[in-house]
Amino acid sequence: MSHAILFSGEEGSGALPQALSLAKYILCSGKKDGGTACGICTSCRKTAQITHPDLHFVVPVNRSGSQSSVRLPVTDDFLDLWRAAYLENPDITEQEWYKKLEIENKQGVIGAAEAGNIIRKLQFRSFEGGARVMIIWLPERMHPSAANKLLKILEEPAPGTYFLLVSHRPDQLLPTIRSRCMPIQVPPKEQRPLGREAYESLENLLDFCLAGKPSGVLEWAEDMASQGRESQKAFIVAAQRILRQYYMIFLGLPRLAFLDQAAETSARRYAVRMSEPFFQKIYEHLNTASARLERNVNAKALFCSLAFDFFLSLQR
Repeated sequence: MSHAILFSGEEGSGALPQALSLAKYILCSGKKDGGTACGICTSCRKTAQITHPDLHFVVPVNRSGSQSSVRLPVTDDFLDLWRAAYLENPDITEQEWYKKLEIENKQGVIGAAEAGNIIRKLQFRSFEGGARVMIIWLPERMHPSAANKLLKILEEPAPGTYFLLVSHRPDQLLPTIRSRCMPIQVPPKEQRPLGREAYESLENLLDFCLAGKPSGVLEWAEDMASQGRESQKAFIVAAQRILRQYYMIFLGLPRLAFLDQAAETSARRYAVRMSEPFFQKIYEHLNTASARLERNVNAKALFCSLAFDFFLSLQR
């Protein structure tokens, strides 16, 4: 088995529980002949509760505005909170985790201090004399300085040391990180329906655009800019999914939109007023906005630009 494995899957795909399941097998002291963990030994029980001393987690963290410290935060500072959050919801999303940390207006990061912490931990022998597993959740949040620190140990770890990376956006990983990992693509468990609020935000923008109201478009952009960064990112992801549904209806393939009758009727109202060039252009604009949001571009400028991209694309 490869000593470094990259699980890639969208949020809710079960990639993180799959990585933990593999960790349980690696650490199990009573493996079955069929290549599965026994599930009943002490190691399996500890792993299931995320208390095994040779199972380590790294997740993106940050401090809320009310917290202050001269030291940069690392996962160990929030380990009890992470353990409780995972056990409550194994498919926890990035935004849900940031709510737990109370940093919804900030983005979590895996920094150089975290990389140093990983290296220090792996300098010592395992607590129970067997393998060690390091699960890194959302390695795309790793600062380049942290990634560069880990390259050597990721390529040549000590015997019995395994790195399991779980990513929702593997395209954002440094190529040097991806090249050191065996990739595993995790398909979605199911297509989870979007909440009504996701449709409302996009529909409000489309209504202003189709009515030819630039003042309304500007108000929408200012409202979106005032929201937390994770809410802004969630809007872009939801908008891409919704526009795919519209595109299926535009192509005359409503079955592939996977909408109920009421939702399909609402979607058709917008789809019939769109065009092939619109879908092509707006997807490019949304991808660009997503990349700029990751680079902390000014939110007001970003969403004003995106909103008027919609407006102009629908006027032509």
